[in-house]
Parts: sequence; structure tokens; C-alpha cells
Amino acid sequence: MQNFIFILFFSFFLNVQPFVLLHSKTHEIKDLRCITLLKLASEKSKKEGEMVKYEKLKKLQKNYLSKYEANHFSEEERLKQLDEHNLKIKEKGQRYINKNLQKCGLK
Repeated sequence: MQNFIFILFFSFFLNVQPFVLLHSKTHEIKDLRCITLLKLASEKSKKEGEMVKYEKLKKLQKNYLSKYEANHFSEEERLKQLDEHNLKIKEKGQRYINKNLQKCGLK
């Protein structure tokens, strides 16, 4: 009976650990998507002279970045996300930006 409990506990532990790692990685990917989209949107707002919107976007981006150590995301990861956003923006336009900024917490 003790062996059964040990095996049950051990197998449960093995199944939970990958889920936790996968779940945390998923949050990192979502955060990186938001960080990079906020970067693009804030640059656009600054270029267009919308400084109130620019400040709001930069503050939200800073909140996302504060969850991680400096240089947590590699330059390669950031550039890949920026390229993906730029491709989607070309396909879908401003609607893509607006919809995804809402998902990132912009009100």
C-alpha cells in the first residue's frame, strides 16, 4: 500500500511540473507580445504627437517589463515578435493594434 501511494504521488509530481513550466512560459510569451506591441504603438503615438496616449502606452509597457529582470527576453525574441506584429498590421491594419492593445490592458 505504501508503494502504491509513493508511486501515485511521484507520478502526480511528474505530471504537474511540466504543466507549471508550460503555463509560466505561456505567460512570458503573452507578456512579450504585449511589450512589443506597446513599443510599436507608443512609437507611432509619439510620431503623431499624441503624447498623452504615448505616456499611457509607455507606462503599461513598463508595468509588463517590471515583471522580469533586465534583458530577460533576448533581442532575437523581441525582433521576432516585432516582425510578427508588423506582418499582422500590414494584413489587418489599425484594427489589429486596437484589438490587441485591449488584450494587453489598455483602456
